[in-house]
Amino acid sequence: MNYTTITINNEKIGLKFGMASFRYLSEGKFVEGKSFQNNIITEIGIAHIIYSGYMNNCLVKEIEEKYSFEFFVDLVESKINDSVFIDQLKSIMAVWSQSDFIKTQSTNDAKKKNIRGKK
Repeated sequence: MNYTTITINNEKIGLKFGMASFRYLSEGKFVEGKSFQNNIITEIGIAHIIYSGYMNNCLVKEIEEKYSFEFFVDLVESKINDSVFIDQLKSIMAVWSQSDFIKTQSTNDAKKKNIRGKK
């Protein structure tokens, strides 16, 4: 399933990782040096992932976005040492990494690498 939630200030916020969230990340948001370094996701990368799921969920449910990307950056930076928040992040990242679009992209990237290496 491509859906999960995050609880912020006793409010449950839906995150749906679908085509719009994948497109958001693909449009220059998820790049080396900003969102990840040496294959390790940074706090900005985590905020982009959460925001992409939030934005996609709002689009699908046809509700107006209440929170900005900046809100999620501030959230991640302020809660990065909070064990309850870290557990939520682990769950979110598991759902995101298993979403259909991320798995398809990972498979396609692996195929490209294999094709490039063959002669």
